[in-house]
Amino acid sequence: MKTILPMMLGLASATFISLAGIAQAAGDEKLAAALPEAVRSAGKLNFTISLAYPPMEYNDAGSTELKGFDIDLAKAIAERLGLAAEFQNVEFPQLIPQVVTGRSDMIITAFSDKVERQTQLDFIDYFKTGNVFYSSVDHQAEIKTEADLCGKTVAVATGTSWVTWAEELGKSICPADKLITVIQIPTQAEHIMQIRQGRAQASVIGLEGLLDLMKQEPGKFYQIGEVGDVNHYGIAFAKANGELRDAVHATLDALKADGTYAQILDRYGLKEAGVEEFKINGTTK
Repeated sequence: MKTILPMMLGLASATFISLAGIAQAAGDEKLAAALPEAVRSAGKLNFTISLAYPPMEYNDAGSTELKGFDIDLAKAIAERLGLAAEFQNVEFPQLIPQVVTGRSDMIITAFSDKVERQTQLDFIDYFKTGNVFYSSVDHQAEIKTEADLCGKTVAVATGTSWVTWAEELGKSICPADKLITVIQIPTQAEHIMQIRQGRAQASVIGLEGLLDLMKQEPGKFYQIGEVGDVNHYGIAFAKANGELRDAVHATLDALKADGTYAQILDRYGLKEAGVEEFKINGTTK
């Protein structure tokens, strides 16, 4: 579960990755009528993402084509509104600044709805997730549960809430002189390299990311312990952008009603992560 710490405010320039799909000529006219005039005039929705986090957003080696659940859902939203979908890729700590400064319309990138983030953003919760520790199978004999990580090193994505989660869990289950050591490293590929080179013994990922990793590399990785901190990813908007938020919310309801949302979940083997209701700012604690 990729999640940015809220105090990080530096702004990096975005990388435009893809202009995806030609919008339908009309889309759903009733839904489109609820859009802010500036968005209708622009003819596009500008989505900010942070690559790479399969199966949510990624591209294959040597390709610039964007893939993943978030990408397909974003395209479906834009198409239903008669707009084109444009994607900007930024480093994860830059997601919030990108939206609150108006450089992007919304975030859709495995980004958790958190109470502290709701001071700057509004969320539409659209995906259930949770945190899991994992490692390569050569550690399976010695590391079976979270408690077996006491005194070990865990590689965690830089600037994410996984850092705090792993540290706090370690404090709650480990002796004070044998805590989990958390090292912050940007990408999943680097986490795996740290494990394979013996610099770390495990890493943290969202459940959907581990399922995808285990699908891509069968028999090489395993889950340590139970899923923790069950929560929701949200499409995030600047507080001042309530009109667009409401238009997207209504569009998601329409995509769910006609089965499009379920089809996209099934495409990536994520049916269990679907939500019954698209709640606005559903996280309350």
